[in-house]
Amino acid sequence: SSGINAEWPLRPGSQPYISTQLVIMVYDQAPFHSPFEGTINLTMSAKEAITSQSPSHKGFLTIFQEESGLGAWNRRWCSVQDNKIYYWLYPEDEVNQNKEPHGEIDLRKCKNEHVSVASRLDCARPNTFVLILLTAAQPGDRSSIITESNGKTTQTKYMLAADSKEERKQWMEVLNKCLQSIHSWNH
Repeated sequence: SSGINAEWPLRPGSQPYISTQLVIMVYDQAPFHSPFEGTINLTMSAKEAITSQSPSHKGFLTIFQEESGLGAWNRRWCSVQDNKIYYWLYPEDEVNQNKEPHGEIDLRKCKNEHVSVASRLDCARPNTFVLILLTAAQPGDRSSIITESNGKTTQTKYMLAADSKEERKQWMEVLNKCLQSIHSWNH
């Protein structure tokens, strides 16, 4: 009996872990019509390893949010980690272990295949991009300025604005890497 194990990354920017094991059994004295005759079994498993090289980014974004039935733009300190955008009021709140994030956007629930610049018809604010999240409807979900609920699903449209065109490109690049990983691995 012999075995072969192999590990290799599949795509740039991520560290997936591939493990294969191939066992080939050779019997010189196998009787005719033996159950071992003509069969080779291959077992393969794949999973994405979480590493320090997974996409991450930090900085300010201005997020369009609903407040008392009206829309408001709020500047927040944001951090991409573990396929989520966490946001706080101030940068020091992130490092303060006692401060929970003010909110989070779970990219695994993102309906978008990729992040794109917001159309001028949707938003006149420069350097804005859009994320659309689709979740199972929860009791109390209702349609509003940023959400649409039909009783089965709730769709939330997040508009996020960077401070400059260059920062918008950086945010979109990191978020698109996250979405590519999520869609590739079906998280």
